[in-house]
Order: sequence, then structure tokens, then C-alpha cells
Amino acid sequence: MHDPDGRELDSEMLLRVIETIMHRATASQVFVPQQDPFDLSTAVEESQDLLEDSIYKISSEILCKCYGDENVHERTLSVFDLLGNYRWDAKLLLALSALATVFGEFWIIMQSQNKNLLAASIALLKHFPDSNIFEPIFKALTSIVKTMVEVIRRVSQFEGLPTTHVELQDDTVTTTKSLMYVAAYWIIRSIVVSISIVTNLRAIEDDQVHPLSFQDPYSISSAVWEIASLRSKINGIGSQLRTQVDACQQQTEQKMHRKLMNALQEPHIDNQEILWMLFGLRNDLPLKQSSMQAKVGITSLKNKVVVLLISKPELLPVHELFLLVQQTYDHPLHDKQDRSYDILWIPISTSENWSNNEVTIFDLISNSLPWYSIRQPWLLSSTTIYYAKKEWKFDESPVMVALDPTGMITNIDSADMVWIWGAKAYPFSASREKELWRTEKWNLRLLLDSIDPLFTMWVEKGRTICIYGSSKLEWVRQFSAEIKDIQSLAAQLEVIYVGKTNQSVLVSNIVSSIEKEKLSHSLTMSKIALFWKRLESIRRSNLRLQQTTDTDNILREVVALLDTCMDDNDEDWMIFGRGSSADIVKLHGNEWTQFLSKYSAWKKYLPEIGLVEAIRLSQEPPPTEPCSHSRMTRYNKELMEETVICEKCKRPMEKLIAYDVE
Repeated sequence: MHDPDGRELDSEMLLRVIETIMHRATASQVFVPQQDPFDLSTAVEESQDLLEDSIYKISSEILCKCYGDENVHERTLSVFDLLGNYRWDAKLLLALSALATVFGEFWIIMQSQNKNLLAASIALLKHFPDSNIFEPIFKALTSIVKTMVEVIRRVSQFEGLPTTHVELQDDTVTTTKSLMYVAAYWIIRSIVVSISIVTNLRAIEDDQVHPLSFQDPYSISSAVWEIASLRSKINGIGSQLRTQVDACQQQTEQKMHRKLMNALQEPHIDNQEILWMLFGLRNDLPLKQSSMQAKVGITSLKNKVVVLLISKPELLPVHELFLLVQQTYDHPLHDKQDRSYDILWIPISTSENWSNNEVTIFDLISNSLPWYSIRQPWLLSSTTIYYAKKEWKFDESPVMVALDPTGMITNIDSADMVWIWGAKAYPFSASREKELWRTEKWNLRLLLDSIDPLFTMWVEKGRTICIYGSSKLEWVRQFSAEIKDIQSLAAQLEVIYVGKTNQSVLVSNIVSSIEKEKLSHSLTMSKIALFWKRLESIRRSNLRLQQTTDTDNILREVVALLDTCMDDNDEDWMIFGRGSSADIVKLHGNEWTQFLSKYSAWKKYLPEIGLVEAIRLSQEPPPTEPCSHSRMTRYNKELMEETVICEKCKRPMEKLIAYDVE
């Protein structure tokens, strides 16, 4: 009887538990454990009723039948009766779990009897023999379980296909199902035989239960031969099944891809259909609200802008993760916008099966950060993975795809927007990106915003700031001394070392020396990485809008700065600016030296006009006499407080207020 009632089982995680048991029980190289069993506690807890009830019933049923008159075929069918309410992959998993449990318990006592008094006493009462004589049987059992696991993965793969939503070729589906039924029968039959063999090992001296003397080499050989024959049978069927499932998989991906493409081009009332097609085909609660560790459905994202964060399970370095949270969920605008957007993290492994390290990292990150994530990313639809790689160009580097509240894709890569503007970039669409660049200016706020709270505050207060980079410690020391001489002339100036694009040991040593010798302020190594990542985002975002260095000043300046700091470029540089003002000047090391050499030309003006204008003054000396140039502008309180330099004679301009009396 096959009458599934919709019970769910995390097949991949339970398979990992089985693999771990078999590996540790036999110390076999056939199984390489991908997961520590303690790391699998979540999967076990989610299926606790299955593990405590169904597995116990199956193992008890098979053990009881070992003492009866039923043949192997009848015992196999009785196991199928027990598992009638489960999907085909779940039937096989639960039965295999029963075998792993029986074998694991047996092996624990066998291995511990020489080290543990309790285990030794139990082994004595149960008459456990020396395990060495059974090594051929253990190897055979390990080998057949490995084959079963491979076939069960194929059954699970087929069961997970959205066959109710796409129509596959009838002959392909019929052939695949027939092979799946045959494979299921022989796997269950092999499990029944294997549990019986393990039971006979435990009852070795009970002649009534143990009709064959396993101490007889011929009987051991018979058991090994029987297991090997069953393995060969399963392997042959599994090979055919693999071919058929791959064919079904290919058909499904092609048809679902077209269906998804069409759906994304059609208007919708909300985003539910699109999100359901991407993530909800196999599970009604496919998401996890990470900060609360709660299972949720896609309805939680209804009527919201959803940013799909697609990445490897490792996601990002810690300092980048913190900045991402700061730019999105901790950003003041997130609350002001009534939390009208959410991030959904979609981790995709680089391999077909998730590794131990990937699962551990996913659990750590998904439980720590505030956004939503796919609850069981190892069960993610292959169609979704295929679509992400083909249409959204995911190739291991993180991408952020923005969907509006109707499910329409508005930007296939909004990551750079988030790094540059954070929540200000809402709704993270391509049109919003263009709008933001139309009003953006080349200034220190654009370069330093959100990197460090202290430096952001300096920018907001309009302080004069110098950021500089070099890979030569002696030059940094000399530059610091020269800056301090200028500061002594009453020039208010904050100085920040930002390193180079390459996080070399040399840069790290310079940062340490700056802090130790109090040469200037410096970004930490992690924030240096964020600074240069920000510049890369500015460059990519402008290029994506088809800007060029000939037509766009910001792109021209960023590209020049990035080129200056390439690994093979040993040039020293500095940028001076004031707050959010577009009045910004960049110098190379030799230009700085020339500026200092004209000390007498700008010294007397420095307290009044500031360092930025003093540098300009040194580059374009003023005429002998002041000019009579004037200009009018609307009243601005901030402008009245600043020193305004004449465009022609480069001297401070006198400010007068004119009133329009009607």
C-alpha cells in the first residue's frame, strides 16, 4: 500500500546521519563523514517523531520476523505496509535508519568492551565475540549501505521534482517510476537481510536463533556473498535509475525555466506566485526567520520589496556582513520606510552535496543575522539554482536581485547600490540607481560614508580631511611629520591612512606603526578592505550604467585612484577635501613635495582659506593685485560661514548681503 499523507522528512540531512554512523562504526574510508552528528541535531529534532516512532517500529518489526517462519519476501512486504504513509524516498530512509541504528548499537558495544566496564559486562551477557572475525561482513555491509545511499539520493531527487507543475514525457516518467519501485523493493529487502545478519551476530551462541555457525568460515563467506549479490542487484538498478532521473531532471529544468521566464514577464497582483515558484514547490514553510529561528512561509514577504541575496554558504567575511546589516536592517531609514523591504538569503553550494563545513557555516550565519533565509538550502530546487546561474549570473560571487511587491525583477544586481547607499537605495531598482547617481558628487562623503562612524561624523560636520595611501613606512613617517607642521599653523585637519587595494603584510605593518607611533588616524585592516570594496562598487555601478571616464567625473576619479593603488604601483598619494563639499583635490607624492616647496607662497593665507584652497593657491598662484570680480548667489547660512575663494585671483572674497525691497 502506498498512500503518502504529506509527511515531510529532510532526506539529505538524515542520509548524512546514516553515513556518519556507518563511517564511525567501521572506521571505513568508503564513507567520508560530511557532518558531525552533533551538528545535525536540528534535522533530528525536526523529525523527532519519525526517528522515535517509525524507525523503532521498523527495526522491531524486522527483528521480530527474524524469529518467525516468514520468508524474506514476506518480511519485506510487511515493512512496506508499515511505511505506506510516506513518500518513496522517506520509506527507504526510515528503513535504512533502522539498519544504521541496529548496526550502530551493536558496534558501540563491540568497540567499547575492551575500554568500558559496562560495555564489557553487556558484551559478556550477550556473548559478543571478537569483532575481527566478522570484518568481511562489516565491509560488505558498509559497501551495500553506500550503494543504497546513492540510489536513495536519486529517488529523493525524482520525488523532489515539481511533476505536478510541469508535464514530462509519459514514457520517461513511467520508466523512471517502474525502476524506482524495483529499486525500493530491493533496498528494503537488503535492509531486512542485513538486519537479520547483524541480529545473528549478536546471538552467536544461541543455536535456536542462530542456525548457522558464523564462526565457520564458510558461513561468513555465505553472508558476505549474499550481501554482495544484493549490492550488485541494487547497483545495476540504480545505474538505470540514475539515467532516467537525469532525463527527468533535464526536462523539468527546461520547462520550469521557460515557465519561470514567462511568469516573471507577466504582471501579477503580488509577489507570491513568483516566490512560490522559486522556493515553495517542495515545502509550505520554506523560509527561516533567522533572528527568531522560526519556520515561515512566503506569505511573510507579501507586499514587500524582496532582495534575493544569492551566495555561497560562506556568504561574506565577518566585517562585510556587519556592514551589510548596518546598511540595511540597522539603517535608520529601514524603520522610517516601515520595514517595507526584506532580504532573503539563498545559499548555493558549489558542489552537488553540501559539505560539513558549509552546513555548519550556514547554521551559524542564518541563526545570527536578521534577514530571512532558505530553511533547508540543500533541498533547493535545481530549477531555481539553474535560473540563478543562467539569468542572474551567479558564479560564486554574491549577487542581490531586487523584486518589487508584485514580483517583478527591477534589478538583477543591486549589491553595489547597497554597499554605497544602504537603505537610501530603496527600492533598489535600476531606475533608482540612475536617479542616485544624477545627484551624487565626487567628495569625501562618497568615499568614506559608513566605513567608520567617527569619520562619517567628521564628514557631516564639514571638517577638512586628508585620506592617504602608501606602501612605504618611511614616507608615511615623513608625511605625518609634515602634516603636523601644517596643523601647527592653525590648520584644522584630520588625517586618515587607507592603505592599498592589496591587504599585504606591508600594509598591516604600516597600520601597526601608525597606531603605535601615533602618526595619524588609520582604518583597521578590515575597514581598509571595506574602503576599497566601496570604490570597486562605485566603479562597477557607473560602468553598469554605461558611463565612461570621458563623460563621468566620478568614474574618472575612482578609476584613477584604483589604478594608483594597484599592486605594481608604488606611488604615494593623498586626497584633501572638506565634508560633503565637491571642493576636493588629489595629489601624488611628488606634487605634495612641490606644494611644500612653495611654503612662503601659501603660509600667510592658510589660517584664513584652509589647506584645500592653499593647495590650489600653490598650483595656480594669484595675480599681484586683487581683482574686482564679483558674483551673486542665493543666501545660504553655511556659505556665509565658509571662506569663498575668487575663481580668478584665488584670494578670499568679501561677502555682502543684499536685500530685495519691493
